[in-house]
Amino acid sequence: MIKIVVYCSLGVLIGILLFLWLVRQIRYRIGSRHVKVILFGIALRRVALANIETVSKRCADGWSEHWWSTMKPKHRMLVLRRRRGLFKNFVITPRNRYVFKTDLERALRRVAGGPRDPSSDAVPNSPEPSNAGNLSATDTHPAAGE
Repeated sequence: MIKIVVYCSLGVLIGILLFLWLVRQIRYRIGSRHVKVILFGIALRRVALANIETVSKRCADGWSEHWWSTMKPKHRMLVLRRRRGLFKNFVITPRNRYVFKTDLERALRRVAGGPRDPSSDAVPNSPEPSNAGNLSATDTHPAAGE
């Protein structure tokens, strides 16, 4: 009887540690049409950029769909308010929420066909190469959502 309790306790402990490790491996990417929640390169969840109404760091009223990548999400939380869906609020926790929010708002303007941000063409802290017109902000930051 003692062996069964010990093995069950060990199995539960290993399961909890595996779950915590998997949660920390979640990443977020901003694609050309979607914000993706990725685990080991596999897209677990996608939200269309055209479906995002607002981006905020504060959670609004209503139910939320949580995709946290940390156990302490308080200062990393970013809320994507969707136009349609059962859960209007889509909560993610990128490592640097302000950088991710800026990149996401730039992508939302691009999808909506809004005014173009001239600073997005410049690569910060680098000399002007001869082919500067061929580079974009997404080419210089392939892992901007991490």
